[in-house]
Amino acid sequence: MSLSPSIYPNALRLASVVLVALSLSACGLGGRSAPVTIVAPQIDLETQAQWPEVDWALQVRRPVADRMRDSERILIRTGSSRLQTYPAVAWLDNAPDMLQALMIHALDDSDRFAAVGRPGNLRARFALATELRRFEGVDDHASAMAVELVIQSNLIDQRSGAVVASRTFRVTEPAAGNQLDALVPAFERAIQSYFEDLIDWVLVEGQRQER
Repeated sequence: MSLSPSIYPNALRLASVVLVALSLSACGLGGRSAPVTIVAPQIDLETQAQWPEVDWALQVRRPVADRMRDSERILIRTGSSRLQTYPAVAWLDNAPDMLQALMIHALDDSDRFAAVGRPGNLRARFALATELRRFEGVDDHASAMAVELVIQSNLIDQRSGAVVASRTFRVTEPAAGNQLDALVPAFERAIQSYFEDLIDWVLVEGQRQER
């Protein structure tokens, strides 16, 4: 399963999937582990004409996640309460760090904010705080898997520290099959769909607070 970490602005197409096989050598006695496929999401967004332009900066905090999702392993849900990892496959980075980087790139590339960055890197009018609740493939034993993404998102007024808007985004994206090459584009589409809705929501809610 692979994706590339870069986001190119003003391109509507989804970038092609890039699979990078990485052989990891075990430390110590010189043993070797099995090859691992590294997955890096490649998401292309096009700026939407209806998105308003604002004159304030946005700080994007690292998503909060439980210990299972705060890792490099790609998760597959095989039942209502059962998770397993996709064998010999890993994200480019821990899922929250990877999504934070992609989120910053997408928001910044929208060209609608004065600035977008991480905490400590800029003084911002608002902050975006998120919780990664679901970010996994779903295998319900059908002919094809799906990707499920659930992210709770809060827009925070940096002056008062108060949450001024809150929304839980839910995306389910069917895959074309059960193999890695089919699951990767579904992850890309799910992330892209979330980013498109997120940018619109942040801009509208931020403007409402400014008024």
